[in-house]
Amino acid sequence: MQRRRGAALLATLAVGCGGHDFVTRAPGAGRSVAVRNVRVFDARRGVVSADLRDVLVRDGRIAAVAPAGADARGLPETDGRGGVLLPGLVDVHAHTGASPAPPWHTVLPHVDENLGAWLYAGVTTVLDAGSLTPAVFRLRDELRSGRKLGPHLYAAGPMLTSPSGHPASLLRAFLPWYLRWYVISRLTRELATPADAERAVRSLLAERPDVVKIAVDETDGVPLPPAVITAIVMAAHAGGVRTVAHVGSSADALAAVRAGVDALFHEPYLEEMSDEAVAATAAAHVPVVVTLAVWDGVARLGRLAPGDLRPLERQVLAADVIAALGAAPRSAAFAELGAQREKIAAAHDARRRTVAKLRAAGVTILAGSDAANAGDAPGAGLHVEIEKLVDAGLTPGEALRTATWENARFLAGEGADFGELAPGKRADLLLVDGDPTADPTVLDRIAAVWLDGARLLRHPRPAGG
Repeated sequence: MQRRRGAALLATLAVGCGGHDFVTRAPGAGRSVAVRNVRVFDARRGVVSADLRDVLVRDGRIAAVAPAGADARGLPETDGRGGVLLPGLVDVHAHTGASPAPPWHTVLPHVDENLGAWLYAGVTTVLDAGSLTPAVFRLRDELRSGRKLGPHLYAAGPMLTSPSGHPASLLRAFLPWYLRWYVISRLTRELATPADAERAVRSLLAERPDVVKIAVDETDGVPLPPAVITAIVMAAHAGGVRTVAHVGSSADALAAVRAGVDALFHEPYLEEMSDEAVAATAAAHVPVVVTLAVWDGVARLGRLAPGDLRPLERQVLAADVIAALGAAPRSAAFAELGAQREKIAAAHDARRRTVAKLRAAGVTILAGSDAANAGDAPGAGLHVEIEKLVDAGLTPGEALRTATWENARFLAGEGADFGELAPGKRADLLLVDGDPTADPTVLDRIAAVWLDGARLLRHPRPAGG
């Protein structure tokens, strides 16, 4: 019976389908529209226009951003009623094949549901920073071809780590036995030597990863030696692919920057980042995806009250997941996790000080949710992250700039065709009721979402679902 159950679960995991449909395409919806009477978010400057404007979209591209009353003959119209129109949000640290359930509540991920949840929240572009391989590359290609509905997807594939390094050590500790062997071999590549690293990268390059993800984390398992990190970076760069490094400490950040990585994913989460690590990061012009929200989420695992969630999170998370997030089991496994949770909670202010230091040093801060991780809802998690960045000292306009303009340029360079509202750009649009540059929680008050110029119908999860 256990073997049959394991086989069935593995089949579901491999397909990753099912779950609630958070968005659907409007029947007969075209890819052209005139969105009238909106205030426009200028992503380059992080400000909202004072006057009302019309945004004209033709065949999935922005044709014009014009004064209100522009000639829009032949276009269907939507009245924005004075709301703020932003480019679709961009999440540069996500895991499409993960679940927001806590580790003691085994729920197989619903990839399609996760994709819909990002769109439901107005997140129209996502970088998957570690998922089952090669499935995630097939998913990326399906989304790019339009065969599947979801955000525009970039993908790293597996995480390159040391034997028993992050996340392999966590997976061995918390995954059921019938999933462990399947997931670890597809989510990670465990490397002991520079030669192992070169072979792994060469093999991975055949899948055309958008970035190569390296796990450098002395706080969780055995960290990668500097020589192996350097070998990964050199092999990836030789293939024309950038590298990003998961880091857990200041020492990890220094090792990654010195090896030549192109971005840091996470800041040190148990300590304030050292002056030396901040200076090295700034000197190398390495951006940092700080992911404040995921660590604050870990800190509340096992003691989350439903009232702690914002409305958008409650619209996305399943009732059984919300209940499980507030009720940790009494077990040896959780006792160890609980001790780590307390350390993460104690470093709350240190992580904010790190953001302030990075900002003062001129380091580019990027916005990533790290969803779906425990308690971290896809889509809604990026809204939470934006608010946390404001809590850490960014202005709301700066935080929104990171989640649009900066993130788009990190993914696609200066020629990115998304992340701003300008002629010729992709018509991924988010309309909200209010001004999120005055109050970032307004971002949750979503009036409409468009993907490639086509309006999406949004469907919250049924109460109790």
